[in-house]
Amino acid sequence: MQQQSELENFQVDWSHVSKPKLSEKRPKKQEIKQTAQTEVNVYDRISICFRYRISALITQMGKPQYYCKFDPKLKKTVQPNNNQKKNLEEQLSKIAAQLELSCRFITRSMFQITRQPLLKSMGIDIRSVLNKAQNDKEFQKLYLDLDDQSEEQRKKEEETEKILAQIQPLSEAQVKEDIEKLRKKHNLNQNQYLYVIQGSYFDDMKTLFNQLGWVEIEDVYTQVYDFKFCYLKKFLHKPIPEQVVSRFASTKLLTTKFGLARSLKSCFILGGVDPNTFFPRCYDLSDEGDFEDFLEEYKFTFAENYLKKNPKDEEKILIAIQILDTKLMSIQNKINRITADDYPVCTPQQWKVLYNKPEPKQEIVQFTNPDIMEQVKQKLSSLAIVDPQFKISKGENIWVTKPCGLSRGRGVKYFKELEEILAYTFGAKDVNFVAQKCLENIMTIEKRKFDIRQWMIVSDIQPLTIWMYRECYVRFCGVEYNTEDLKNRYAHLTNFSVQKHNEDNQEEKLMMSQEEFAQVLKNRGFDFESQVREQFKNIIIATMKSCQKSIEIRKNTFEVFGLDFIVDEDCNPWLIEVNASPTFAFSTPVTERLNKMGLTDLGQFIVEHVYNKNKKKHYGGWELIYKQKL
Repeated sequence: MQQQSELENFQVDWSHVSKPKLSEKRPKKQEIKQTAQTEVNVYDRISICFRYRISALITQMGKPQYYCKFDPKLKKTVQPNNNQKKNLEEQLSKIAAQLELSCRFITRSMFQITRQPLLKSMGIDIRSVLNKAQNDKEFQKLYLDLDDQSEEQRKKEEETEKILAQIQPLSEAQVKEDIEKLRKKHNLNQNQYLYVIQGSYFDDMKTLFNQLGWVEIEDVYTQVYDFKFCYLKKFLHKPIPEQVVSRFASTKLLTTKFGLARSLKSCFILGGVDPNTFFPRCYDLSDEGDFEDFLEEYKFTFAENYLKKNPKDEEKILIAIQILDTKLMSIQNKINRITADDYPVCTPQQWKVLYNKPEPKQEIVQFTNPDIMEQVKQKLSSLAIVDPQFKISKGENIWVTKPCGLSRGRGVKYFKELEEILAYTFGAKDVNFVAQKCLENIMTIEKRKFDIRQWMIVSDIQPLTIWMYRECYVRFCGVEYNTEDLKNRYAHLTNFSVQKHNEDNQEEKLMMSQEEFAQVLKNRGFDFESQVREQFKNIIIATMKSCQKSIEIRKNTFEVFGLDFIVDEDCNPWLIEVNASPTFAFSTPVTERLNKMGLTDLGQFIVEHVYNKNKKKHYGGWELIYKQKL
């Protein structure tokens, strides 16, 4: 009774802000637990956090964990630890502190045991869903591009791995000795260096280095160098402190699909920016908590989209309104609801009605409640006030599933139906997925979908130092955008590696320069500089702050990233993903011009900023947009 009273009447003081200070040495996980601050002034925003953290809290208070209480077998398996019962205020403070620290290391719970009761709460039998998918030849075609590597590519990668496995790592003293010997051999002075560059398209950068008397080492596997630019971290081996390298040790919580989604959930606490204003909600389906969150969010989004699309069934309208009432609850009422003995969001029976009941065929429907459509209007208005992503849904309920660890659009699929999402993501063996809400209010040009590639450099982690290139470029789909045909990759994926296979594409129409794009926006009444470029800066800074503590601090290191944005019909940019080692291929006239210019400026940045320690704010097109004050 005392615990229940605490749950119903708690008050938490979040008035004090104290954040952990950054240290030169990255703290170990054990150290983080010991030094974590437990008070953050974000009580009103704690709903941004993982909902399952609240659920875990209730478990520690002696209550069954949310969905688990609806399955008798699982209820016995997941027993609360009565020794961990603590005051609710203390627990909530720890949740807030964990949010602040969540981007420092990866935690993916992978508790498959809870999947069945989760799905049962929606009346879904995952076995029957998977069996149906396995017998559907059309559905099986979805898996074909999960691995589209050619035999030649595969053999090349295997050969690379063999060579790297045979290389014996040199000691720091041996590396220094060998570097000094090679420098003497080439008569290099203190401002001339041994450099290695992996990959094509870098001739202009090499020309700059050679003009300065630098000497190229063509062996990309060598451990003896002053500067190495490479695509894969494994080619760096373990650089000694004096060596300058182009990759940080680990950027998983920035450049992986699940890592970025996880990092941005602590964005508000670490950077003061609500990630829901620039990053479509995204869930790691391999993680227990995120999977729970996804199922709940799918219910909320489905109900919202149903009400937005001219609803005709009174029973379904009332259920949808009830579901959105749950979404609009205060965080305190949500916590109270977790402890109650009723289903979260809605019952399986209600979900079955809302999700599966056919709509009336007649155009005009007479409702028993004449005010019901006014209730719909009011509910959507209330939702629009509190939900920054209200406008991205226009009644279609489209989600995109992306496999973790794959690039170039491989395995990326679009769905509307939950069973199809589950069948695809559960049916692909040894592949983990994220599910992300699609923008349904995207801006199109000539009826085609596009995204924007923007480069940035991070040249230091502490103090966090970020540079952005002055030009971006626009990538187009070759086929008109069509939400009724989600299987057409040429209509939905802008990746050039995908579009180049469409024989009907005209190469010159697949990309657009920043200047051309700015003119298109101007013709539509928008301003590129203030509405797009300035927002890019804000989003980049907030994103980097959210994952800063997860990246190992190393001086003499910088890294180039490629960020992909989509612009909505109101000209608001939305971050989609961050790519490590972005391509500099001369695939079209637009990228050939921009890549040559960008790489020349990158060479200037390396010489003047990295080596000569100049403190200019511009190096060619590279502009300093943020330097942290320590």
